[in-house]
Amino acid sequence: MRDRRALIGAQLGPPSPEVLDLVRSIDPATMGSLVGELSLRREDVEELRDHWDVIRGSTPWSSLLAAMVSRVERDRGDIDAPIAIWDDLDDHGTSGRLIGFYLVALQCEKMRADHRRRGVPDEVSDATLGALARHAQTHRLRHGTTGIDAAWWMQPILRGEILEVGSLKFHLVHLGVATLSPRPWLDEGEADVLGEGFRRGDLSLGVHIPARIDLSPAALDATFEKARDVLARVWPCTTRRLATCQSWMMDDRLATALGESSNVVGFQRRFTLIDPYVEDVEMVQHFVRGSDEGPLDPAALTRVQRVVFDVLSTGGRWRNRTGWLDFD
Repeated sequence: MRDRRALIGAQLGPPSPEVLDLVRSIDPATMGSLVGELSLRREDVEELRDHWDVIRGSTPWSSLLAAMVSRVERDRGDIDAPIAIWDDLDDHGTSGRLIGFYLVALQCEKMRADHRRRGVPDEVSDATLGALARHAQTHRLRHGTTGIDAAWWMQPILRGEILEVGSLKFHLVHLGVATLSPRPWLDEGEADVLGEGFRRGDLSLGVHIPARIDLSPAALDATFEKARDVLARVWPCTTRRLATCQSWMMDDRLATALGESSNVVGFQRRFTLIDPYVEDVEMVQHFVRGSDEGPLDPAALTRVQRVVFDVLSTGGRWRNRTGWLDFD
């Protein structure tokens, strides 16, 4: 097995000496208190507390955690700073499964302080941090162990550039600049024709769809109404601002298969799709399988999963498409 810690560390950059000293100085009782504030299962908190000495006593693991913390602290407030993306480290054992929790534990209060400074309502701050428990639940459903599915995703949350309002996450980005800005996007000529809001560097909001949430029309109406109120104050914008969504759930073939009464289709209809798209297999397979263990049972699939499964099982390719709507 290749040790990927050095590769991730190279993406993140070196830890600051102060952060490294902090990581190695925290005792298990203090770490237990910190992770106890993260709304996790009691069993998870106990495992994290009991394993902490292994992390802080290991030069490679403590250095990697300190690099993660240093990078988040350095980039907080800079929405154009690249986001390091890595495959989860479950194949590196317990420390690999748990390291993301320690990152959140060490940074969540600073994230909350940044939220308070910007005027983020407490309930929005709580919901945003709730992504950790949701990603942990997804990991447990897939693997049966404590961990974080797509642990790298905690970085932009802790940096303060993602807020969860209602059913959706909203990510403040500059089009064509940020790591998670939609790609491909309109070419320069098309963007110039459409004008303000569509050009590279224009401020926009990326919309992300959390797992296991309400996409009913009423829930989405309430979400966008509240988001427009909250984000106009937290992230004010004086020009036209788009909200964009790039997702496998935006493939327009879902509308044909599911019909107009589908909540997923109703979500799609709020956006204007653009023609450029990428073909997606890995992400959509992640959704269809649900768990990495055992053979796939087509009879147990939801309607949406079945549509995707039928396309992939016949050699087809799924489409990761992007749509936009006027937000401000």
